[in-house]
Order: sequence, then C-alpha cells, then structure tokens
Amino acid sequence: MSERYPWLTLADSLAAAFVLVLAMVVIWPQTRLVSDLVLITAIPGSIAAILWGLTFWPKARVQIGRLKLRYKSVRRFAGVAALSSLPFLLLQQASIYLRGPNILREPAVDVSGLSEPYPKPAKWEIRVVVAIAHLEGDDGHKTESQLRDALANLDPRLHVTPVILNRTITLSGRPLGMAHLDALTSVTDVRVDSLIWGGVKGAPPPAVGPLYDTEFGDNPQFGGGYLPGDFKLPELPPDDLVKVLRLVIATDSAQFMSEYKIEFRDALVPLIGEAREMLKDHGKTAGWSADTRARVNLVLGIANRTSGVELKSMDSLNAAVAYFQHALDDWTHDRDPLEWAMAQRNLGRTLCAQYDLNMDTALLHPAVTAFQNAMSVYQSRSDRIDVAEIQSALGSLFEAIGRYIPGSESIRKPVEYYRAALNGIDPRKFPNIWGETQIQLGNALRVLSFWDKGTKDIEDAIAANREALKIYSKQESPMHWAEAQGQIAQSLSQLAQVASNPDDFRQSISLLRQILNGYPRERRPLEWARIQSALGDALMGLYDLDPKSGAQYLEQAAIAYRASLQELTLEREPIGWAQAKQGLGNALEELGHNNSDSTYLNQAIDAYSDSLKVYKSDQQPLQWATVKYELGEAFVYLGEQGPGVKYLQQGVQNYREALAALPEGSPQDLRNDIQDGLKIALDDLHQRGWKGG
Repeated sequence: MSERYPWLTLADSLAAAFVLVLAMVVIWPQTRLVSDLVLITAIPGSIAAILWGLTFWPKARVQIGRLKLRYKSVRRFAGVAALSSLPFLLLQQASIYLRGPNILREPAVDVSGLSEPYPKPAKWEIRVVVAIAHLEGDDGHKTESQLRDALANLDPRLHVTPVILNRTITLSGRPLGMAHLDALTSVTDVRVDSLIWGGVKGAPPPAVGPLYDTEFGDNPQFGGGYLPGDFKLPELPPDDLVKVLRLVIATDSAQFMSEYKIEFRDALVPLIGEAREMLKDHGKTAGWSADTRARVNLVLGIANRTSGVELKSMDSLNAAVAYFQHALDDWTHDRDPLEWAMAQRNLGRTLCAQYDLNMDTALLHPAVTAFQNAMSVYQSRSDRIDVAEIQSALGSLFEAIGRYIPGSESIRKPVEYYRAALNGIDPRKFPNIWGETQIQLGNALRVLSFWDKGTKDIEDAIAANREALKIYSKQESPMHWAEAQGQIAQSLSQLAQVASNPDDFRQSISLLRQILNGYPRERRPLEWARIQSALGDALMGLYDLDPKSGAQYLEQAAIAYRASLQELTLEREPIGWAQAKQGLGNALEELGHNNSDSTYLNQAIDAYSDSLKVYKSDQQPLQWATVKYELGEAFVYLGEQGPGVKYLQQGVQNYREALAALPEGSPQDLRNDIQDGLKIALDDLHQRGWKGG
C-alpha cells in the first residue's frame, strides 16, 4: 500500500480505520459486532481512565515510582489507551439514547387524562332513533304509519325508537342527487340515527317505492355496510317491505351496540327467520326484479353476519356468505358497480369474521380478493374514503396473514396499507375512522419492530397512537383512549427490550396499571383481559432485565395472566387465550426453576400444553415452535431436579420438534436459543449414561 500510495502513512491509515469504526458504532449501535467491540474495549478503557486519573494523586505517583516507572509516561500511555477505547462505549450509548424517545426530544407517553375517572356506564346507553319522513304519494299516511308501527314493535333489547319527521323529501321533478342532499340536511336539528324517506308510487304495483334509508353519524354520506349511504330499500309490497325494513333497522342497532360491547344475543334471529321465509316463498319472489332479489339477499347477509359474530355461530356466518354470493349473482360489475362493490365488501368482512371464529387461514386470501374487487370500483370513481376503509381492512387481513408467514415483509404490507388509508382520510370530516386507523398503524408498526433493527418502528408506533389520542379522550371515547394508551405502554415495553432499559419497563407497567384503574371490565371484558396480559408481559420483561430482583415480578406477572384468563376462553378468544397461557407458563417456569419447585414447573408444562391446543405447526409455525421450545425448557428444568432421564428426553424431543418447525425467516436468536438448549440437554443426558443420539 505504501508503494502504491506513498502519501498514505501508517498513522493516517490507523486514524481512518478508527473513524470508520466509530461511524459503524453510531449507525448500528445494537448489532452483535458493535456490542462485542464495545464490551472488549470498555474494560481496558475504563481501567486506563482510572489509572490516568490516579497519576494526579501524589500517593499514587509514589507507588508508580517504586515500580521504577515515570508517572508522566504512565499518564500518557493510560490517556492514549482510554481515548482509544472509551469513545466506542460513549458513542454507542449516545446513539441508542438519541434514537429512542427521551425527555430532551419528546415525551414517550401522553399521560393526559390518566388521573380522570372513566365515565359512568349510563353515559353509554344506546338509543337508536329512526325518523320516517312523510312519503311522497302516501295517501292518508297509510304506509308511513305501517312502517312506524312495525319499528315500534322491535325487540326492546335493540333500543329502537321510531319518530315521524313532519316534512316530505321531494323526489319528483328534480335530480335524485338533490333529494339525497335534502335528506342529509333535513334532520340536523334533532338527534336521529337514520331517516326513511322517498315515495310509494314510483314502483310497479303492488310494490311501493322508491324508499331510501339514509344513515347519519361521523360519515353520513357513506353507509358502512349499506353503500351508497342512502340505501335503496327493495321495491316490495308493504307487508313484505315491513319485514325487510325491520331487519335493516334492527341490524343497524345491533351493530351499533356491538361497537360498545353491549350484548343483544339472539334478538335478530326471529327477524332473520321472517325475511328468510319470505325469500323462500317462490309465489312471492317470482315477480321480483334482479335488483330487489339482490337487495333482500344483501340485507339477510349483513344480518346473519352481525348475529353470527354475536352468537359465535359458524352456521350464521356460512349463511351470510351464501346470501352475499346470491346478491353477486344478480348484481354485475359493469351494470351495478356500486352495488356489486357493496356485496364484495360485505363478503370480505364476513370471511374475516369466519377466520376470527375458527382461525382457518384458507379464508384469508379469498377475503383479500373480495376487498380488492370492491376497491377497484371505488378507485375508478375516486371515492377516497371508501378506498381508505378498504385499505384499512386489507391491512388487518395482511396482519393476520403475517401470523403464519413470518418475516418483516409480511408485516410491512399492513403498515403500507394503513399509511395509504390515512392519506385518504380527512381527520376533520372522519375523525373516528382516522383515529382507529392510527391505532391499527401503531399496532402494525409495533409488530414490525420485532423484525427490524433499531427503534424507529417503535417511535413511529408511539407517534401514531399519540395522533389517535388527539381524537380520543378518556371521557368522550374511553375505550379508544384506553386502547391507544395501552398500545403506547406495549411499545414502551419493546423499547425497553431493545435498549435494555428497565425504566421504560417501569413506565409501561405504571401506565398499564393506570389504564386498568377503574376500567369498565363488565363492558369490555376481553379488552380488560388483553391489558392484563400486556401487564404480565411487561413484568416478565422487567424480570428478564433484572433476574436478581427477586420473585416479585414473576409473581405479579402470574397474577396478571391469571386475571386475563378469567375472561379469555378457548372458545371465545382462542389466540388471546393461548398467548395468556404461554405468558403464564413463562412466569411459572421461572418460578419453578429459581425455587427448584416441581409444582410450578408442572403447572408451566400444563399452561404450555394448553397453548398448543390453539397454535398449529402448519398454521402458526413460529408461535408453535416458540411454545415447543419453552415447553422443552420446562421439561429440562424438571429433569435437572431428579436422577432420571424421562423429562430430559421429553425436553430434547420438544427442542427438536421446535427446530424442525421453525419456518424460513424466523429470528436467528430464537434458533440459537433452541440449539443451545438442545446441546445442554443432550450433554446432561450423556453424562447420566444415556446412549441415544
């Protein structure tokens, strides 16, 4: 090198190499190579710094002189050694600190509202008010009265109140769009959830119509399940129309109740039966148009899905899928684009509900196809909010797909979809949709941080939930507020793991406990249980950072997991139940290992075995392999307490099954841990005289 570059001296080369290594420490402070370098240099650098300082102490100089050394030479040598070694440690810690949330930049937690009590449950009482305008051409208000009486007799569990609006929304003699706009602005002075309006003499007798159901709320021009927002009711004779309208309004109320976790049980079942029997009567349906048939099928599909989710009924969800497919037989993409997209969208939602109930991954890709079909229509029409809602739904789907296809690319897709959705949502017009999407984005980023190095994803997750907290307050939207705060707490736990910072764990634990203080468990039992599980995870993380702190964190974690399992059940919430069982197993395993207590270890084995009732090697291979590894570890700990080899053999078997099931792209640290555990267990077996391989 010196012959080719005579200007390059040895000192220059060493200085350039030193600067390059310092840059690596700053850019990649948490990689294995940098961590090893810091560890190797920190010890001699610290010793050199101490020695350098001692040379300024007269008594130390005397001791240096007795060793026949000159203290100035020792000072110079120690100073050079310290300056060469300590910058690696200092720059690594500074880089980690500056990459994470801290008080010098932005507070990690939005604590606004934590001290406020949750609002009283009475504030959440549901009352669905349905206004019926005077119908054009309705002589003597006969049809109007029939509709009002039918809605007044709905099941009281649905809390529907019909009222008469003393005005007519004129249809004839003006563009239909003006009538829709008139409907939207007609009840701004009263609290109304939906408006029935239109005329009765525009349809071929004996049918009446066209009648419309306009929904109000945060996004009045869009109707959720029924799109367009002014859902055209099927043109039917009054007696049959009543059955369909009762089912439409009852389903709207049930969906509203489900958002607040208020049970309506089987209130929709008899109404579904009425409409289903009408649809089966070929004498009635023979004269129906394709559009009427499709609309009745759509209404039945949405009602069956709503009831099926409430009752955990796969039969109802299967019926919903069939009804949507029948609707798609009558509506086509070219002739009825909005209606076709509406049916596709509802089909996708129903397939997602089926997946949530039975975890059948075969349902996920057909659901993706259905949502993409709907989005193609909305994109062609530049319906930004509809596109955004579909993108958000696709984000949730790809999150589910990522559970059984591990790797950062699987979870990067939902992040991309959620961010694309937020670009199409105006928070001033659609605050709730925007806030919910921010929470979904935060959760996806938090999961992505398990795969990506550094803390950027965690910071972005915290920032997304802070954005949601600009919309949700503890008093006005307590459940959304608690969800966003809980996500921040979980992000803090992950930040603590990445930076090995127990203070972040303590902040997470404190935040979770404040969220749980007064939490309306009776209204949201499953959400309460999930927060308890997150508290258990944070306590376990704090113990992992400081195992010598005693068993207090393990015992508190076990209490939190057991509390969550009071609400989580295998039948109702299989994944959450399995995760809580796994966490409980971890706490019990550590308690058993630390105390040499076989009772705790046997309980841990039972908890892990329960978790494996949900996780399957062909559906959730990463989760299955992780639990198998933990189960193997519990067996090995149990085997170490006795002279036999049975438990050690079971541990080896579980380790090997875990390694075999690990899919490509799994975290390398997990693979290394399993291999290390397997080697230790085999060495122990061989020392006990076992001749196996």
